[in-house]
Amino acid sequence: MKTFSLSFRLLISCTLFAVAAPLLVSGQYQAGGVPLSFGRALDPLKVITAEISGPSQSRISEIEATSSLAYKFALNLPIDITMSKSGTTEILNDGQRVWRLSLHSAGAKALILYFDSFGIPEGGKLFVYNPSRTLLYGAYTPANMNSFNTFASPLIPGETLVLEYNAPAGIVLPDLHISELSYAFRGVSDYELSDPIPSAGSCEVNVNCSEGDNWQKQKRGVVKIIVKDSNGFSRKCSGSLVNNTSNDGIPYVLTADHCGRFSRPVDLSQWLFYFNYEMPGCPATTPLTPASMLGAVFKAHGGTETTGSDFYLVRLTEKIPDSLHVYFNGWSREDVASPNGTGIHHPTGDVKKISTYNSPLVPANWPGNPYTCHWRVYWNYTTHGHGVTEGGSSGSPIFNSSGQIVGTLTGGDSGCDTSWLNSPDYYGQFSWHWDKNGSDSAHMLKYWLDPNNTGVTNMGGWSLGINDQVYQTGLRLYPNPVHEKAFLDLEGGLQAGGAIHVSITGMLGNPVTSPVVTEISPGHYIVDLHSLPSGIYIIIVTGQNYPGYLKLVKI
Repeated sequence: MKTFSLSFRLLISCTLFAVAAPLLVSGQYQAGGVPLSFGRALDPLKVITAEISGPSQSRISEIEATSSLAYKFALNLPIDITMSKSGTTEILNDGQRVWRLSLHSAGAKALILYFDSFGIPEGGKLFVYNPSRTLLYGAYTPANMNSFNTFASPLIPGETLVLEYNAPAGIVLPDLHISELSYAFRGVSDYELSDPIPSAGSCEVNVNCSEGDNWQKQKRGVVKIIVKDSNGFSRKCSGSLVNNTSNDGIPYVLTADHCGRFSRPVDLSQWLFYFNYEMPGCPATTPLTPASMLGAVFKAHGGTETTGSDFYLVRLTEKIPDSLHVYFNGWSREDVASPNGTGIHHPTGDVKKISTYNSPLVPANWPGNPYTCHWRVYWNYTTHGHGVTEGGSSGSPIFNSSGQIVGTLTGGDSGCDTSWLNSPDYYGQFSWHWDKNGSDSAHMLKYWLDPNNTGVTNMGGWSLGINDQVYQTGLRLYPNPVHEKAFLDLEGGLQAGGAIHVSITGMLGNPVTSPVVTEISPGHYIVDLHSLPSGIYIIIVTGQNYPGYLKLVKI
């Protein structure tokens, strides 16, 4: 049996134009802005590089050869880096301080930094970016501090990243401490490294192919999860936001127990959740930049794959911004085998995929489990492929014909190899998750998803933020940050016969007239910014079902 061993993008609400309103970029709280080194043109060659030795190839091969339900894609390497002992500090003419450090680990496909001491004083700003400055995260501020005093940077593709801290005049540098560097050795899509080759199997079907036409709400609740565990690994799983009977948007995420069982509460504070990581069309070569959120708190779990239905429920510690337009998926706890439906997931952590079944789910036992607490499913050929599941799909939801979650993925035998296409997968039953794994709140969904004890057996979904009719998935701006010219694509949201207007404002809503926006083909524009000073701007797209908003950083 098989086991499961960014450019900015932002749709913002109009309230962000207010002077005092914070800016939420990519979900994880970021105060926005540009590092001082960009605007002051500080020499990037002055940045000290800390060389971090990666794992040996024999160690990587050992991990790849070992069966594991949750997909191990990165080794967390112990490091000891503090601002007081590492990096370079420069004091500007106005007294502000700029601290920078580059970290390099040869051969890494991507890097994540885990902080075990993260205290930022008022006015301090931390940024993380790649050496080419095409991917920028921050500013991280005191608003990013948590009760564990921990933090995790978003995944930065490639083997090098740069940290920059900006301090106001007269304020000493904090002693932030980085305790681990997560070294990704697989499961990073090549298009994240500027080469349009996916990491998932070739038979998989993008969620925005025609197979996903009737599942556009449900897909918005499915998330990619980077799981930090206590055994020195980062893993990839999938999960879903799940609604509760109060329809109040509590950010519960449902995944598999085998994804979370090795994480302590402090590890959960460093889990990364990625929303809206998908291709804008079918086919497409460049995915939308995902929105990330950091940290969760454990609520309940339901046994292992051999002792129960294998579920794990957490609550995100950050409030989900309306701009992410997420959907809290509904569910059914009835013991009814759905005649057809889909599974939506992130195989190997790749962009969102959809798998389709057209024969009834079958109650089944996961091998070694004495309880019939799983659904067995066989996937079907469809127009654009033959969706299956892979490592990284663990914990993803399976939907019934009414679009409700009826199970979460434990594992199975399906795969893109022709000998595995028609093999089954197994999903822990939602009805078993509900109240059959144990009698207390830590072992059942009932306590959390039906807080008022209504007794309902079926629950619809709940949408956060932008009206379903006006949400656009195809708005893309690149490169960003930009020096002179940027490209704006509306391919996923453009409709034939409608007029589109593109304008630019400052962060306070003041019109900017000097840039020239030229349409080079329907839905594709060049934005000439050479006459603009460095700063942050908003591109506004109106017409058809818009408005849509994008943040632009001119450097």
